[in-house]
Amino acid sequence: MKENHKEMNKPDMSFDSSKEGCNQGNLVKLIDVDDDFIIELRYATEDNFTGKRVYESAECYIDRETLKMLIEARNVFKRDGYRIKIWDAYRPISAQKRFWEIYPDDNFVARPPDMKTMTSFRSTHMNGQCVDITLTDMEGRELKMPTCFDDFREIAALRNNDPETEEYKNAAYMCRVMESAGFGASRTEWWHFYDNKNPHPRYLDYRI
Repeated sequence: MKENHKEMNKPDMSFDSSKEGCNQGNLVKLIDVDDDFIIELRYATEDNFTGKRVYESAECYIDRETLKMLIEARNVFKRDGYRIKIWDAYRPISAQKRFWEIYPDDNFVARPPDMKTMTSFRSTHMNGQCVDITLTDMEGRELKMPTCFDDFREIAALRNNDPETEEYKNAAYMCRVMESAGFGASRTEWWHFYDNKNPHPRYLDYRI
């Protein structure tokens, strides 16, 4: 699943934009702001835990303020000779609903939100404040990490790995840099980081 960026077009707002969450909000298309990231959105292909293509396109969107933090981390990684590869960022509510339809298990998939009753929000993919990433060298070769993306085994948690292994050291280094930029790190998924700094906007169903 390689980089696949379409020509810049107006967003497809052919769906009912009067419905809750159907606007772009604070989201920005990453490639329009910074092209130094490697983008491989797994859910825009069949190479993911569902075995199905969930996203309509491979365009990567992210919250504007969260992106500033990610660029800060990117600069540190680049100084050290690495690049960020993004597997997932903003995720429409409709995509989260499809995940739940395919894999309705609270242990691995978050339940879709009921936007009619929600009054508070947190950092999630659905408002573009989370990223799933790994690191590569400057030629794009991935570093060794504890597991593949979306591995539901306990070993996907960094704490469940041998600290003497190369995989652990790489993931721990990535975690330190991301946390220094203001991200929180998932306790169960070494690849998942969330905005731990900025206010949390509403969840969106801006179709990508």
